[in-house]
Amino acid sequence: MEIEPASFSSSLETRFVGQNLLYYPSLPSTMDKARELAERGAAEGTVVVAGEQTAGRGRLGRGWLSPPGNLALSLILRPGLEGLSRLVMVASVAVVHCIREATGLGPAIKWPNDVLIRGKKVCGILTESQFRGEEPDYAIVGIGLNVNAAPAALPDWAYPATSLSAELGRRVPLAGLLRRLLQELEKLYLAEADPVFQEWRACLETLGRRVRIRGHDTAEEGVAEAVDEQGRLLLRHPDGSLSRIAAGDVTLG
Repeated sequence: MEIEPASFSSSLETRFVGQNLLYYPSLPSTMDKARELAERGAAEGTVVVAGEQTAGRGRLGRGWLSPPGNLALSLILRPGLEGLSRLVMVASVAVVHCIREATGLGPAIKWPNDVLIRGKKVCGILTESQFRGEEPDYAIVGIGLNVNAAPAALPDWAYPATSLSAELGRRVPLAGLLRRLLQELEKLYLAEADPVFQEWRACLETLGRRVRIRGHDTAEEGVAEAVDEQGRLLLRHPDGSLSRIAAGDVTLG
């Protein structure tokens, strides 16, 4: 994918998301580049896009490679404290909307921020933030969406992977998909909190299922009973006790 940033941004129906867009044919990590720009005062809505990502990272310190033909992007936002916990919801619902509208496929969300199609991972989302005192200075939302790469070319994740083209049997135009995604991100970022939460919850395929949740040095098992408005998972343990879990890697039972 080659993008001419000025003409692409002028075609976006957004107020600020993507109006400052930087495209690189290849980057080690869009998150690292976005962090560098945010530290230098980049405007909210600045987007970093890479045609190929060679040394990205996912949750729990995992690597995240994005071969040519996929979308790898990072978005700089400057939310308040209340908006910070909503970013995973905003991003994952935006990806669901984008895939549905562009392809007709029916994606679901695996708590907290993986998007699946037919039980296979098609997108991963990572959020990072930097505080100044008690308030967030900026946040970065990283999105890696498997679009046209063959599943055999995708990283060897613990979860089965797929791509939009593999599911459809045809290639998907990247520029149009990116445009749609950025427009959805802005719309949901500016929306009222409750409707976004309600839709995110409705898209979760995790609820009601037995799960195993692994953190950096912990592992818990139980039934994923519900989620709260901060995005935490309410896990019912075999002994009947209930935990609220803010983050972790989920294996569905």
